[in-house]
Amino acid sequence: MTYTREIKARLFFSYLKGRTELLLYVKPRGTCGSEVVFRRSPGDAAMNLRIDALLESARVLRSEIDIWVLLFPPEVHTTTLYVPSSWRRSEIREQFRRDMLAQWPYFVNYDWRNFILKRRDNGNGKDMVTITILGKDVLPRIKLLLYRNTGKVTFVGDGLQFLRISENNYPQIRGQSYEIVLPFDEIFYRADFRSGIHVESQVLTHACSPNFGSYQLKAQQVYLKFMQNGSKLDLPQFQPLADRIAWLEALLAPAAFPTWFLAKNSQQHNGVMDFSEYFQTIGCSKQLPVDHNVIQRGQLLN
Repeated sequence: MTYTREIKARLFFSYLKGRTELLLYVKPRGTCGSEVVFRRSPGDAAMNLRIDALLESARVLRSEIDIWVLLFPPEVHTTTLYVPSSWRRSEIREQFRRDMLAQWPYFVNYDWRNFILKRRDNGNGKDMVTITILGKDVLPRIKLLLYRNTGKVTFVGDGLQFLRISENNYPQIRGQSYEIVLPFDEIFYRADFRSGIHVESQVLTHACSPNFGSYQLKAQQVYLKFMQNGSKLDLPQFQPLADRIAWLEALLAPAAFPTWFLAKNSQQHNGVMDFSEYFQTIGCSKQLPVDHNVIQRGQLLN
């Protein structure tokens, strides 16, 4: 996590429609180690009072924090398609209309003006095009909830992208495809990665059962499902990832585990898909900066 002299803590705000979660990470101060405080609350007009109380209990000023908003499906949708490198944007738009929209029964609930699209060279004359789209009401709702703190928001995006794991710690995934499964209350989220790049997020709909074939996934844990792709490595299909000792030492309520794990992982990754600039310019006429890797909002379905 990067800090300045002014920013001494980061508030992770998880948005899940009628429920929100607050996890405050305070960096070490003097002889005191880092501190983590968690609160779960309804998403209502009292949100800013709860944030003030959280900061007061941790002895942190509002001017000393930044805020990261973590979103989950269906509030955010990430998916990927592959196209020839020679294709123009108009051809990508048509491919997306034909192959993606037809598979989304609720595509009308997404805000096609607010999305991020990244195009990467996949080799052999193909490009990998990854798009992350927000629900229509997500940004206005978050801005309403955080109205006194909106200026402190520096990240808004798909929280599941922080399930990516380090190839140094798991060398068997280098250059391979893998999935990460995250139990969250009665829901199971899955994030797909290819060569370390986040390509898809989704909610698993299998009757909310922890049984995945012969495997039973436990709460307060996150699992790697490694696609062996012909590898000769003899590995279990599901491998637990979370350091149980580190989790127990955090001294947090069991419900805090998913946000704690994502917040912990987010400190290790750069180059994320981030909607914070869109969020800060809602209701403004300010022009968004141009990024050659990003097709700006509104261009995909024009």
